Amino acid sequence: MIHRWSGLLALLVLLAPAWASAQDNPAYQSAYERGDQAFKEGRFDVCAEEFRSAFNIEPRGNLLYNIAFCYEKANDLTNAVSFYQRFVDAVPNSPKRPAVQRHIVELQEQVADQFQEVSVTSDPTGAMVYVDDKSKGAMGATPLNFKLLPGNYTIIAESQGYEPGKKKLELKKGADAQVDINLVSSAQIGTVTIMITERDADVLIDNRKVGKSPLQEPLRLKQGKHDLMVSKNGFANYTAPIEVVAGKPQTVKVELSSGSEGAETASGGGGGGGAPLFTGPRLLPTITMGVGLATIAGGVVTALSANKLYGQLEDKKKKNEPIAPQDVDTGNSRVLMTNVLWGVGGAALAGGAVWWFLAGSAPAASGDIGFSVTPDGSAQVWGSF
Repeated sequence: MIHRWSGLLALLVLLAPAWASAQDNPAYQSAYERGDQAFKEGRFDVCAEEFRSAFNIEPRGNLLYNIAFCYEKANDLTNAVSFYQRFVDAVPNSPKRPAVQRHIVELQEQVADQFQEVSVTSDPTGAMVYVDDKSKGAMGATPLNFKLLPGNYTIIAESQGYEPGKKKLELKKGADAQVDINLVSSAQIGTVTIMITERDADVLIDNRKVGKSPLQEPLRLKQGKHDLMVSKNGFANYTAPIEVVAGKPQTVKVELSSGSEGAETASGGGGGGGAPLFTGPRLLPTITMGVGLATIAGGVVTALSANKLYGQLEDKKKKNEPIAPQDVDTGNSRVLMTNVLWGVGGAALAGGAVWWFLAGSAPAASGDIGFSVTPDGSAQVWGSF
């Protein structure tokens, strides 16, 4: 139920002097004005969200009251109680505080039957527990029982000498919840700075998303092996293991390759009408193997030519016909050329094969490069750096 006093107090806060808003941060003023307009139109849920946006830009304590009042008008009593309490905590000297505290009790009585029991334990015990953020104050030390209205929460546990622990909680109506949080000693933590060439790439550690690039702070990870994955549309996924050493900072540089763009060309067709066979870091090894095969093929040609000349000289010898010295020199040259081509081609083919396999496990290089074959059988090499 909305009391006459609460409407009057809200009106006093909402109708702030116009001269004060002129000094506001433009972003804050814009959000506040949108909220004010939504309030006048009776869209109280929208008004609350706009005022929350304004508060996030400039955390003014009196605005918490406006947010709570709008939530109450929207019949969202859970958020109303939460923000009335945040107002009391943020502005302890407000003359409205006694009346707001009484109103909080009244609202809590209205929703008392909706509260569910939450039990929180931690290892080690004695950790301070917070709900959603520390600015709301601690709920107490573990093991701890308290009540919350149904909804989604983040339970935070902190203890000196340990890394903060967090767990998501979906509290359903009619179902109590048990939250267990194991804290990791700070002595077992190492820091990893991840530098990524592309912005807005998803960063995952052990298949758990930790943020988007660029990461603002180094990651704090438990010592041991972890799997890093960096993913972005239009680029090949980057994966690599990380060995974290406690107390030892390290930096990982990630260069994303646009290899997946080549895959899109294969499925959608390209101007050349052919599908890319190899892209990214395996292109150069593939070309090397191709050169090796071509060199060996050249050796086959010279070998056949030398064999033909040898047959002709054998016929002349049987017929006792004179053999020109230059014919012998030509034959020797073709044999020598055959041996050279086969040796160089074999080395290129073997080296390219080894390179090809190693390139598949190495981090992708930046750039876009590929090799394709068109329907008429011609080869194309394309790319950019």
